[in-house]
Amino acid sequence: KPKKESPHHIHSAGVIVENGRVLLSKRPSKGLLGGMWEFPNGRVNGKPSDELVSALKKGYKLTVQRGEALGVIKHAYTHFRVTMHAFQCNLTSISGSDKLEWIGLKKLTDYPMGKVDRQIAKIINEKI
Repeated sequence: KPKKESPHHIHSAGVIVENGRVLLSKRPSKGLLGGMWEFPNGRVNGKPSDELVSALKKGYKLTVQRGEALGVIKHAYTHFRVTMHAFQCNLTSISGSDKLEWIGLKKLTDYPMGKVDRQIAKIINEKI
């Protein structure tokens, strides 16, 4: 019996760095990667660079201006695959969310993250 093709999800992540700090979001305590930290992101259906701004507004009430692309990270979980497109962003406004927190760049490695977000953190340390 041929193996069933696993779903493939495309996400865009915003990397927002200000004054030596980066904005992270804490995942819900239950579910996949529960309680871990991630860069604000959202699933997109079209071009990741075009849909990033609306995904962050919808998911986190963040208004951003998209900057340069930082990289593309691919990862396979047991039941699906994900491709994350990370972009540097400038924060225009934040409407307040209890799941968002500013983290010092030097403390980024102290926060528990999944593999995809850890790869983005590594890119930040190399580029920013």
